[in-house]
Amino acid sequence: MKPTQRTGNPELFESLLRFPKRDVFDCVPLHYLILKASGMGCITPKAGVRNGSTMTTVLDVVLFVANLLLAVSMIVYGTFFAERHVQSSIMFIGTKLINFTCYASTIYGLISCFINRHEIWKFYNEAHTVDGMLGSLGDRTNFTRSFALFVAYYGVAMGFCFLLIGVLYRKTVSWMVLLHLGYSYYCLVTFHIVSLTCLDVVWVRNVRLNRVFRKQFSLEAGVGDDTTALSIPNDDPKQMVVLRQIMQIFDQIADLADKASFYYGIQVRAWIMVSVAGSFVYLLFFTFAFTLVIRSVLPFESVFDAGQILSYLLFSYNVFVVAAFGNALKQQGKLTAQLIDKAINSTNNAEIIEMDCVDKESGHAELELNQDHTIGAELDEQQEE
Repeated sequence: MKPTQRTGNPELFESLLRFPKRDVFDCVPLHYLILKASGMGCITPKAGVRNGSTMTTVLDVVLFVANLLLAVSMIVYGTFFAERHVQSSIMFIGTKLINFTCYASTIYGLISCFINRHEIWKFYNEAHTVDGMLGSLGDRTNFTRSFALFVAYYGVAMGFCFLLIGVLYRKTVSWMVLLHLGYSYYCLVTFHIVSLTCLDVVWVRNVRLNRVFRKQFSLEAGVGDDTTALSIPNDDPKQMVVLRQIMQIFDQIADLADKASFYYGIQVRAWIMVSVAGSFVYLLFFTFAFTLVIRSVLPFESVFDAGQILSYLLFSYNVFVVAAFGNALKQQGKLTAQLIDKAINSTNNAEIIEMDCVDKESGHAELELNQDHTIGAELDEQQEE
């Protein structure tokens, strides 16, 4: 008889309550529970959570099936049976398209996440490895602060979501319409949290790597594109070792971004697509509605309803955040590549130059293999440059 495998759930719950937080695995449990409840992380870690082994339990399958059935039910209801809950044809059709896109993306994302469910722990392990390498160079993360920021942001995001659902409920719509709209907003906010967390994990570690680079090579904090002052003596073995470690860490961060794209790429794309579509629909509606208000065809309060304004703010904020984080990630990767290239150009150490050639070749290969990835391609592109 095959022995029963022990789960790592006791370790996770112990880590959740541990303060101060020691590493990324002390911060993981809450994110893991959010993913599991939404059906996007239906795995259970085995005992020894830092070893990266996972399994699938009956509860995991039940949560996945329940979320999948709910999403399928909502897309069928919204397509064929949805009641007209707004007077505007633009808003009714637009909302219908937004919800259809949201639920279709949710279904696709749930299935993809379940197929690749064991990859999520590899993402956590990769982040833990990068943290260890950065720590060996003297840069240690305040994980307690990171955890507090995540809890605060998640609380605000879900609070806004329930506020929006409450405003919709105030309009005395039927419970099926409320469930249909409310669950779509819940899925959107969950996509938002998952996508933003992935982008933040990669971006923060890239920022820390650049900070280590400046500290180790005595660069001023404001050094950006101007790296002409950087020079590494060939007879300084310590700095050669540090440069080699920094290049290895940058490779690890690129791998981390690649894993994020592999596992969360669908959610990121869905989040962007739904947010852009939602912003466009509400902007179009407000443009026409404002014209009708000016012409006194419609009363002001019937157009600029609190629910519609909050919905527009949610979609617009999502678009703004993904644009800001995408640009920040690109800039940090570009800065790292510039610093490394300048350091390599200032030395004639054969081993360092050979590592650079190998990195550029591997970076080019990764970019070609993963050109559809929304996160990994950014840093791979910087490596190639």
